[in-house]
Amino acid sequence: MLRTLQISNYALIRALDISFEDGLTVITGETGAGKSILMGALGLLLGNRADTDVLYDKQKKCVVEAQFDIHNLNLQPFFEQQDLDYQDVTTIRREINENSRSRAFINDTPVNLNVLKELSSKLIDIHSQHQSLLLGDPIFRLAMLDQFAQNATLRTDYKQTLAQWRQTDQEFRDLQRQCSEQALQQEFRQFTVQELEKANLRPDEQEEIEQSVRILSNAEDIKARLYRASYTLSENEENAVVQQLKSVQSELDALSDLGPDYQELQQRLRAASLELEDIAYDISLKESGVEVNPQELERLNERLDLLNTLQHKYQVENVAGLLALKESLEAELAQYGDHRERLQQLEEQRDKLYEQLMKQAQKLSQTRAKVIPLLQKEMLGRLATLGMPDSSFEIQLTQTETPTSEGVDQVAFLFSANKGVPMADIARVASGGEMSRLMLSLKSIITDSVLLPTIIFDEIDTGISGATALKVAHVMAELSRRHQVFAITHLPQIAAAGDQHLKVFKETHGDDTETNIQLLSEEMREQEIALILSGEKMSGSAVVTARELLQSLKKSKS
Repeated sequence: MLRTLQISNYALIRALDISFEDGLTVITGETGAGKSILMGALGLLLGNRADTDVLYDKQKKCVVEAQFDIHNLNLQPFFEQQDLDYQDVTTIRREINENSRSRAFINDTPVNLNVLKELSSKLIDIHSQHQSLLLGDPIFRLAMLDQFAQNATLRTDYKQTLAQWRQTDQEFRDLQRQCSEQALQQEFRQFTVQELEKANLRPDEQEEIEQSVRILSNAEDIKARLYRASYTLSENEENAVVQQLKSVQSELDALSDLGPDYQELQQRLRAASLELEDIAYDISLKESGVEVNPQELERLNERLDLLNTLQHKYQVENVAGLLALKESLEAELAQYGDHRERLQQLEEQRDKLYEQLMKQAQKLSQTRAKVIPLLQKEMLGRLATLGMPDSSFEIQLTQTETPTSEGVDQVAFLFSANKGVPMADIARVASGGEMSRLMLSLKSIITDSVLLPTIIFDEIDTGISGATALKVAHVMAELSRRHQVFAITHLPQIAAAGDQHLKVFKETHGDDTETNIQLLSEEMREQEIALILSGEKMSGSAVVTARELLQSLKKSKS
């Protein structure tokens, strides 16, 4: 139950502090007095969007706070799940600062708007005159049917499975498209890898081959030059350089006893002679190792041509680039195999989710179909109470080919206000007053079924007057025996049915205008209802009528 409401710095409200009782609370006031402002402030507690336009004083923050008695609503599990302190009288607060930043609190603990919305949806339901148009919305119809069938858990489970199935299906489709695109390139990748494997590439192979080709291409010249060098150094019997150095060595050996300087020259020459002999030996080995081999040169040139051809074909600069390409393609081939395996897993997962989804959808359908006769009966009874005893109301449930956000059902609300008139969709045949009564009937039934503690009717009396208005008042009064009911109204009959009567009005102080609210005494109620009956000028007969109306409705509730 909503117990108190405090509003500060909101729209035309500087500060309000209101307490509420059980039963039916009616709220009246002239058009433009600020009743919609009051509803807007309540909307903030339900998680509606806020901006700085709502600030009465742009330099101060707006605060809307309400206390709810929730001791008999079994909400402890919700508080535990959200890690919130549970209190029998719970406080919900919303603050909006001058920068449009909004903060929400439950029992002084900060929460996000989703948590606020979830809790407030368990506490209060606001029905406005415009909401009657939702009777033509198929999704709203199914939601109402599910509320009556108490399908909240089924709906939640279905929507979770639907989200998982859609995500898995989308992932499957994306991967399937990717695999299809890859499949067109698989043959090329496979051919390229096989061609590169057949080439038996080595990282430094090209440089080695190019060096060997240079040597083999000049083998005769190299061999001849090495031979002449070797001959000059050691093989020329008369003028070999090595032999001549030995002659010089003997001359210096003879002088070595003359002192350190001659000994140093002797040692240096001996070292040079030994090095030259080694060089001569190595040149001889090189010369004997150089082979003139046209066949090997031809083989190497062919190999080099293959490497160059592959590099040009695959647009890389060297053998390392070919090997990198091969490794990359092999990884892509392996990845394609992994993708195909993942694709199969996703397909199996998607099919299992779809099977689960359809089972949940069918269970939803079964529970909906099961409660339809009872809901139709209840609706006809409420409509009769509201002055439409000859009306017909029928709910038709048909199934769709594919699952939607609401299951596999489509629902139609068919209605006729008079005997002998064929039923048709509510949205096409119901007048404004009939739509209001239909919505009031549906809301009162649903509210009873889901045990919502508080329901607010915001000018639901559109298109209603006279005897019908009195019947609507009786329905609201009856509903208030089981729930806390608020009714914002322009009808005297509904205003007179209230257990508590609040009046919204404007006050002007200098250049400032404020909206205030006042709890009316019995005498003030008579005057307010008389004013509603007579218009701007209150007449004596209107006061008498107001008093009689109050007494009549008071007797009917006792």
